Amino acid sequence: MVKASGTVGFIAAQPRNWKVTAARASLDKLIYQMVFPYLGVYIVGLGASGAGLGLANGVGMALSALYGLAGVAFMRRAGLKKIYLDGLAVVALSYLLLGLSSGWALGMSGIVAWWWGNAETGLCCNVVCGTSLENRTRAAAMGACESVAQGTMSFLGPAVGAALAGLFGGLGTGSIRPLFFLAFAGELGCLWFVRRNLGDRADKAPVSLAATAAETKASSKAPATTGRNLLRTASLSFLPLKRDRRLWKFVAVSCLTNLPLGMVFPFCQLFASQATSASPYILAAMVTGSAFVSLLAGLPIGRLADRIGRKKTLYALAPLFLASNLLLVFGKTPFLLIASGICLGVFPVTQVVTAAMGFEQVPPEEIGDWMAILRFFKLLLGALLTIAAGLIWDSFGGRWVFLLAAGIDLFVRIPLLASIPETLEKKA
Repeated sequence: MVKASGTVGFIAAQPRNWKVTAARASLDKLIYQMVFPYLGVYIVGLGASGAGLGLANGVGMALSALYGLAGVAFMRRAGLKKIYLDGLAVVALSYLLLGLSSGWALGMSGIVAWWWGNAETGLCCNVVCGTSLENRTRAAAMGACESVAQGTMSFLGPAVGAALAGLFGGLGTGSIRPLFFLAFAGELGCLWFVRRNLGDRADKAPVSLAATAAETKASSKAPATTGRNLLRTASLSFLPLKRDRRLWKFVAVSCLTNLPLGMVFPFCQLFASQATSASPYILAAMVTGSAFVSLLAGLPIGRLADRIGRKKTLYALAPLFLASNLLLVFGKTPFLLIASGICLGVFPVTQVVTAAMGFEQVPPEEIGDWMAILRFFKLLLGALLTIAAGLIWDSFGGRWVFLLAAGIDLFVRIPLLASIPETLEKKA
C-alpha cells in the first residue's frame, strides 16, 4: 500500500474521533465566522451599549467557567458524546435566539447561550484532542486542524457572510438577522454529523484516577442528584493543582493567552465600524485576512513548535499580536485595518501552541480534570476583563481596550511564559 504523503496523509493518519471532532470544529468555524463580523454591530443596533455588549460576553464566560468545573463530572455520568451533543444543541439555540431578537435583551441572552454551548463542546473537543494525539505530533495535528480544516472554513465564512449581508441590504439589523437563522440550521447539521460519526470509545475519555475513586466514595454517601454531591464532585477537578502547585503559573499563562477572545474580538469590528466607518466588506476582509493567516501558518507553525519548542514559537508570535492592536487603534485606512486583521490571525495559532503545551503539563489520566480547570480560570478571568473592557469602552473610548490588551500580553503574559519549563520531549 502506498503511504499517503503531505498534509492530507498526515490528517488521515490521525485517530478517527480526532478527525470527527476536527471536522465538527471546522463546520462550526464556518458558521461562526459568517456571523462574527456583524455580531457587535447587530447587538448595538438592537439598543445595547458597549458596556452591555461586554456584560453579555462577560456573563456568558462566567457561566461557562462554572460549567467547566462541573463538565467533567457530567461527562463521567452521562458520557462524553451526550455532553457533546447537548452543547451543540445549545449553540444552535443561541443562534436562533439572536435571529428572533427584536431588542437587545434577547440578543444578549443568545450571546450568553452561545458561551454556554461553546463551553460544553469545547471541553469535549479538548478531551478528545488531548487523549488521542501523541506528544511528538500533537502541535502539528492541532495546527493542521486550525489551518487546513478550520482555517479554510474561517476563510470562507466571512466571504459568505459579507455576500449575504450585502444581498440583504448592508449593516442594518434587518439585513444581518437572516445570517443567524442560517447559522441555526448549520449547527443542527453539526449535531447530526457528530451523533452519526463520533465513536463510542469517546465515552471512555480518561479522567483522573484519583478523582474517579474519590467520586465513587462521595457518591456512596450522598445521592448523585444532590447539589452538594455535584459540588463535591466538581471540586475534584482541582486535584492536579493540589498535586503540583507549579501548574498555577501555566494556568495564568493560559488565561492571558485566551484574553483576546473576550476582550478584543467582540469589539474590533465595532471599533472599525464606528471609528473609521468601515463598510461590511472591509469588516469581512479583516476577518478573512485573519483566517488566511491561520490557514497558511497553522500547520507550519505547529511543526515548528514540535521541532524548536513551544516557548520559542510563542515568543516569535507575540509581536504580531501587539502590531494588530496598534494598527487597529492608529490605522485610519482600509489597508491598515485589513493589516490589523491579518496580524490578529496569529491568535488562533498562539492558542494551539499554548494548548499543546497545556496537554503536556499533566499525565494522560488527568487530562479531563486539567482541561476543566484551565477552562474555568480562562473563562472566569476572561469574563472579568470583558466586562471591564465594556466599561472602559463607554468611559474612556474604544482605543484603550486594545491598548490595555496589548500591554497585558507584553508585560504580563510573556514574562510568566519565560518562567515555565519547556514541555517538548526531545528525541534521544
